[in-house]
Amino acid sequence: MRKGQIAIWAWTLLVVCAAHARAQTTAKYCCEGYAFFGRRTSTPGTNVGGVGGDVLIYKGLAAGGDVGTTVGNPDNRVTVGSVGLSYHILCCRADRKVEPFIGAGYSYLAGDINTHGYSYPWDPGQDRTGPNFSQGLIVWPAKRVGARFEVREYRMFVSYGALENVIPGGKFVEFRVAVMLR
Repeated sequence: MRKGQIAIWAWTLLVVCAAHARAQTTAKYCCEGYAFFGRRTSTPGTNVGGVGGDVLIYKGLAAGGDVGTTVGNPDNRVTVGSVGLSYHILCCRADRKVEPFIGAGYSYLAGDINTHGYSYPWDPGQDRTGPNFSQGLIVWPAKRVGARFEVREYRMFVSYGALENVIPGGKFVEFRVAVMLR
């Protein structure tokens, strides 16, 4: 009978400790993933779709990345991959309903860029790289599912003069709406 009581107390203690540990881990989270759809301001009719995520490193500081490609125009497909850091204000707790953020990173653009057969001095070819800057707001109506609204500016390194107004010109902006999971 003594062994039975010890076993019951041990299982009770184990269940209580496990429930306590689970309660602590659900109050905070470490990562966020998202799938987005948006629009680029570079050329008319340029819709973009993609996926990305952030891993929270320390008190709102996050490292992340995403990949987005043009949607609906197979002749001018342009894909942009980005990595960077962001700071999530009011983050890391599941009871927060809003989470504003700012970020900066580096992007790589690849695609079939139409330059109408012209050859330019110091032509970097089809691919471009450059920094990006973003800001936005994440709204969490549910514990694990949210909506992300983001504005991201890309500044690609190019020296084409008049072609800077056409993707992948000097700079362009993406407006994004995303479904978030944490």
